[in-house]
Amino acid sequence: MIGRNLVLFRDNQGRVNSLLAYCPHRGADLSLGCVEDGKLMCPYHGWKFDQDGTCVEIPSQPHKPVPKFAHTKSFPVREEAGIIWVFPDPNAKEIQNFQLFPELKDSKYRLAPYQAQWNAHYTRVVESVLDVAHLSFVHKKTIGKNSKTEISQLQYSHKEDRIIIYNDGASLEFWYPQQWILKPSVQSKNKFFNYVTFTPIDEEQTLILGYAGRNFVKFIPFLDRIFSNYSLKVLDEDQSVVESQHPRPIPEALRMEAHVLADGPQIAFRQLWFNFLSKEEGKVSLDGHIN
Repeated sequence: MIGRNLVLFRDNQGRVNSLLAYCPHRGADLSLGCVEDGKLMCPYHGWKFDQDGTCVEIPSQPHKPVPKFAHTKSFPVREEAGIIWVFPDPNAKEIQNFQLFPELKDSKYRLAPYQAQWNAHYTRVVESVLDVAHLSFVHKKTIGKNSKTEISQLQYSHKEDRIIIYNDGASLEFWYPQQWILKPSVQSKNKFFNYVTFTPIDEEQTLILGYAGRNFVKFIPFLDRIFSNYSLKVLDEDQSVVESQHPRPIPEALRMEAHVLADGPQIAFRQLWFNFLSKEEGKVSLDGHIN
């Protein structure tokens, strides 16, 4: 995440923990190790680390105190809706203000997972799912079959960190910075939604994790693959276009690209992004060293 390699492991209680991936001793990849007594053991020299990154054992000197430099950094983690969420700030104690769309925890739905990785900046990937005007061109064989090319008006709202778009009987809702859901805006017995998260791996790559959720034909497991594959097909139609965009991240000011009426939701996202960049709060640097 964000240019850093992390390692995940479960302790004796089954809880997920996250540490820097490399041992502070000789830099071995801790993901090549194993878990013993709920502690993550380095594959190189057997050093053991607990969920807080504290080194609790050095086999080569079992009767000496563990020095401070032997400890590593941990990151806040929580597991929700079958997804492991990591907040990549080692100075944070927990993931604050964490929220999920209620559909993800609703037992009425069956969730079919899928994932993709794009060679594109996070900002460009997010904007692609807020773009209504591209549907009739990029997705003319799938979700854009009946979409109109002309957009004389566009219904959307932007309040705090949330953007909601209403288009052709569907609502698209984005929660800054990383969650998006598509669902019908008209109530019906059979309900379906598509949900995705966006994780910046680094400046050039973004991981997309998603669920195709349904409350019908729930007990026919092989249909999961059909729903997942269709969702991936729609993503594939976007991928080459988004990966071609330059500059790689969105420009640093609105005036540096042209905008039209249909770009309203994307402009709202850019305002959220620009506000984030201009805040004085601490940020995680891609090349910053963790002390």
